Amino acid sequence: MKIAIIGGGPMGLAIGYYAVKKGYSVDIYEKDNVLGGMSASFDFEGDIIEKYYHFFCKTDTALFELLKDLGIYHLLKWKNTSMGFYYKHKLQPFGDPISLLKFDGLDIISKLRYGFLAFYSTKLKNWSTLDRKYAIDWLKSIIGEKAYNVLWDKLLSLKFHQYQTKVSAAWIWNRIKRVGLSRDSIFKESLGYVEGGVKTIIDSLEKSLHKKGANVYLNKGVDKILIQDNAFKGIEVKGKIFSYDKAISTIPINILQHIITDENIASKYKDFTYLDVICVVIKLRKPFSRHFWININDDEIKIPGLINYSALREDIKSNIIYIPFYISKDSELLTKDESFIKDLCKTYLKKINKDLKDEDFLAFSINIYKNAQGVYEPLYLYKLPPINIAKDFYALDTTYYYPEDRGFSESVRIAKYVVDRYL
Repeated sequence: MKIAIIGGGPMGLAIGYYAVKKGYSVDIYEKDNVLGGMSASFDFEGDIIEKYYHFFCKTDTALFELLKDLGIYHLLKWKNTSMGFYYKHKLQPFGDPISLLKFDGLDIISKLRYGFLAFYSTKLKNWSTLDRKYAIDWLKSIIGEKAYNVLWDKLLSLKFHQYQTKVSAAWIWNRIKRVGLSRDSIFKESLGYVEGGVKTIIDSLEKSLHKKGANVYLNKGVDKILIQDNAFKGIEVKGKIFSYDKAISTIPINILQHIITDENIASKYKDFTYLDVICVVIKLRKPFSRHFWININDDEIKIPGLINYSALREDIKSNIIYIPFYISKDSELLTKDESFIKDLCKTYLKKINKDLKDEDFLAFSINIYKNAQGVYEPLYLYKLPPINIAKDFYALDTTYYYPEDRGFSESVRIAKYVVDRYL
């Protein structure tokens, strides 16, 4: 059986990997010139790193099994990391009980309620009731108005903008739970990475696919998915039609409305909202902070937070910062040139770390990814079209991980599910 996989990100590659293991013939089509999607890497002034930051948690069991299967599990490393919170014009430790109690900005009752949220989220198993609630209402009901305004309002408003009131409580809960369970103790957070970065995993998957006879085509996006009489007929790539027994699409589903030839099926993918991201990667002359991630609540800083990647990756000797700007399709930031964005990032970082000078900024890389973040409303899974939308055609993207967020391990988990269930 010959299968076409549309999209060469982690899910597409993992589907291909598990499909060839079962003896299927696989062709993977990727529109970019490099594999990985949001997990793609690049050479940043001598450092091979991801365009968009990655980390792993101790609950990422599907990823661990894949690493063992690929023979690279020994490259998985763990690091005790910490969180900081920039509030009231100072960077404060956050993310553990002692730091919470010392945090300047909340009364003791608000702190205790927030601590309960973190504890409760790690213990909750059945999330069905949260799936009917909005994140803002749920958070306020547990931690109160004051703590919400200090700790969560900026995070949600600067990530989801006009959609912040629509976000599901189940999605927020799962974000808290995943990181909350990745700890050595209540005082020590522990996050993982693979030596050489995610590129190590992508390269291993590609090597294994080639070894088993799969074809991986770069710079070849699928222009049309041919569906007739509710059955898959083939794909069109650069004016040529190719026939396959089955096809699996892993690209953002809102794109399918433009490339599926059956209008009725295409229309099922119209009403889904995604945000884009502008992710700025910065190389500094000196360390920025001891904290891995830094949440921000400051009226003059229009980002929800930043990632100090060097606080995680011990195999990188440079000082690397990621600043993600999540934006709607009509964002004014899309009209700005690179010099404006670089100056904006400099201003933000120098405000948080007052020891930084202009000469400490060594290099910038500005990466834009369309449809990076789904907007997860309550009961989201019930709104998604079925994976098997037509005979011999299957479509899903990272929003099908709900209530999990997009992540490498979830890509692997659902890839294995698709192969086992549908092939």
